[in-house]
Amino acid sequence: MFKDIKIGCSSSRTKYGNRLDTAIVKLEKKAIWSGLFTSNKFKSAPVEICLDKINKNISEPKVLMINAGNANAATGEKGKKDSEKLIDEVSSLLNISTDNILPFSTGVVGELLNTKKLSQAFKKCTDQLGGNSWEDFANSIMTTDTCHKIVKKEFKLGNQKINVIGVAKGVGMIEPNMATTLSFIFTDLKLSKIQLKKLHKDICNQTFNAISIDGDQSPSDSSIFITTSEKKRDINKYQKKIKNNFYDVFKELAEKLVLDGEGATKLIKIRVSGLRSYAASKKVALKVANSPLVKTAAYGEDPNWGRIITAAGNAGEKEFDMKNLSLKIGGHPVLINGNLSPKYSESKGKKEFRKKTINIEIKLGKSKQSALVMTSDLSPEYISINSDYRS
Repeated sequence: MFKDIKIGCSSSRTKYGNRLDTAIVKLEKKAIWSGLFTSNKFKSAPVEICLDKINKNISEPKVLMINAGNANAATGEKGKKDSEKLIDEVSSLLNISTDNILPFSTGVVGELLNTKKLSQAFKKCTDQLGGNSWEDFANSIMTTDTCHKIVKKEFKLGNQKINVIGVAKGVGMIEPNMATTLSFIFTDLKLSKIQLKKLHKDICNQTFNAISIDGDQSPSDSSIFITTSEKKRDINKYQKKIKNNFYDVFKELAEKLVLDGEGATKLIKIRVSGLRSYAASKKVALKVANSPLVKTAAYGEDPNWGRIITAAGNAGEKEFDMKNLSLKIGGHPVLINGNLSPKYSESKGKKEFRKKTINIEIKLGKSKQSALVMTSDLSPEYISINSDYRS
């Protein structure tokens, strides 16, 4: 799968001992990339560099270079020069223009890169090109992740097989309005740059942009979507099938991110429907997803549905009317048009909240518009991890 993509990984021995924490991915010149980045006004040096390069028209081989453990954010001009220095070195090693190299850093904010050790690590990555696996790549970009996130999928268009593979990292400081921490999705389906960018944005809005762990947005958020094929295919009649299959990969990665949220024990899916627009529905769903009271109740396996509707009502949505509010937990009706359902019982709610995945449905009107937001519970371990994150 993807013989025209070469992966090299190494350890910088800066934060994680001998664990892999640096990677280089080399793409052939036919590859096309699309990038979505954090909307946080405070952006890391690598994100600023990527934003300057991502839309340039380039045809020679392209390179992704990633380091984990240090975000190179809030490091001023020195941070940007450090990234550019490492890019220059990789450019010389691979004989590739610096315009064709995108840097990505993730980890602690406010610390300068150890360029000496990273130079050595990236040199080893270039020596290793083609010698590392997708699993190595997924492991090398982790920070406080407890496991790597990788999704592989095959589907057919007519009699032709299409491959998709995605890797991602991220467990905390995750909030929508871009995508999420770091994610890289590759396909061998031939797409134009316009088609790729549109698919990327549409799918991200429904997946990576629909998850929230703690309501805080990283300055390093980056999502890259890449097509590697030169083979022309008539995709017009397959547009829905193509989008659905890519959506499945992005969605599964997003779910993996939520389930590996710092200290997470539950995946909570909140669907809000009935309002005038997707944006209005998502606003309410996010309010519920980011409620510490809802998240701690989920951790305690307490179906305290009063917290759910209180958070929803606090979203400031003008259309919210208690008379139109219906609530389901795991398919069990709790409220119907503002009134308690005679079929609901506390035992049913507790059974649903004991599950690994908790499904919450909130209906606020008759519109067919809806939005799904995914989050995790909030546990004592989350506090422990983040109270000594830099230690």
